[in-house]
Order: sequence, then structure tokens, then C-alpha cells
Amino acid sequence: NGGPCWPEAWNKIGGCDGTYTPTSTPTFDPANIEGCPEEYDDSADYEEGDKVSVTPAGETYGKVYQCRNWPASGHCGQDGYSPANIDDTGCNGGPCWPEAWNKIGGCDGTYTPTSTPTFDPANIEGCPEEYDDSADYEEGDKVSVTPAGETYGKVYQCRNWPASGHCGQDGYSPANIDDTGCNGGPCWP
Repeated sequence: NGGPCWPEAWNKIGGCDGTYTPTSTPTFDPANIEGCPEEYDDSADYEEGDKVSVTPAGETYGKVYQCRNWPASGHCGQDGYSPANIDDTGCNGGPCWPEAWNKIGGCDGTYTPTSTPTFDPANIEGCPEEYDDSADYEEGDKVSVTPAGETYGKVYQCRNWPASGHCGQDGYSPANIDDTGCNGGPCWP
């Protein structure tokens, strides 16, 4: 339809250079638990990516939740989808919060302020594997594409379902930046 298709299936999330360095297996140490983001507030407006905490009565550590991508993010500010409603059975016999929020970890205390981030090309992260049109991709998978003549790669993350179904399809490759097969522009935004 006139534009590249890959934006319908992939989010561009940053740049890279080189390759990923393997990391060690994470361990849980309550002494090193991160501070908590703001407590969930049912009167607040939340957007995709926002983080909140909930500390259940009688528990020492809080639980950290992140608002899911659109369209699920539309529920993040709705009372029935509060991550504090762990015993609610309003969604097919279970709580509704998992439809709007991802549980991403635990916390204690508050976040410590950090300095403003800066961009230093010398400290760019390593690149994930290059996009391979013969590979199967799932939501959350990260790939890189280094355009001809450029020094740094671009990192893309496969979108959530249902868009993730396109991540491995030919017309949806994030390398197809000039494709005009979707409504006069790329299919990936």
C-alpha cells in the first residue's frame, strides 16, 4: 500500500555497535533490592512503560509492575485493572491486572535520584543478532540492522501480539526501511 511493512511488527528501540556480552545468571539478594517506584494510585493516568509498586499488607517488599503496551495500556488507570486487586475475579474468573500490567520484580524503599543520561557513542551497547528473514521471532525479541554506510546499528524489538505475528514475515523486516508496501509508508511504525 505504498510504504514498508516492518513498523507494524517492530519498535525501533535504540542503537548498537559490536555484539552483546554474555552476562551471569541473576540472583536474588534482598540486601540489593531496588527502590520502589511510586505506589499505584487509582486516580492517576498511566501510559505504556509506566512503573508502579504495590506492597501488600503484611509483606516487607513491594512488587513492581509496568504498564503494558497499547492497546492494553488503556486499562492501566482503570480501578478494576489495578495491580493491587490480586484477589479480584472479574476477568474470566481471575484478576484483571495481568491484562494491563506486567509484574517485573520486587522493591524496597524508594528510587534513588540519578543523573541525567547522556549519549556517548563510545559507550553504545553491543548489538543483538542481525535480523534474519529465515528466523522465527516472538514478541520481545530484539534484533539489529546496520544500514550500508553507517557505523552504528539500529536495535528493534518485536512488538506484542497480534503485531508479533508479522515479525518473521518478509515484508516486515526492519531492514526494509524504504519499502512502501503499507498505505504509502513503512508497515512497521
